[in-house]
Amino acid sequence: MSGTECLIEMRKKSLTILKAVAAGRSCEQILAANPGLNYHDIFHAIAEAPTSHWKRSPANQKNWPRSANQFRKGAVHRVD
Repeated sequence: MSGTECLIEMRKKSLTILKAVAAGRSCEQILAANPGLNYHDIFHAIAEAPTSHWKRSPANQKNWPRSANQFRKGAVHRVD
């Protein structure tokens, strides 16, 4: 298999995986439905997926805290 063929095959796998993830499937469900895949394929597909289309709020939104310090609490140590 040439390099180009490998890339095309990986893109097909990635598209299959990303569609399954978008449909709400778990890793186990994806692997059960596609015996030729493994966990590495799933992680690779998610890592290479573009994040520009994710539905999420931007961190620089109004009223969004600039740091996590206001959420941090001091450590509580147990004394037994």
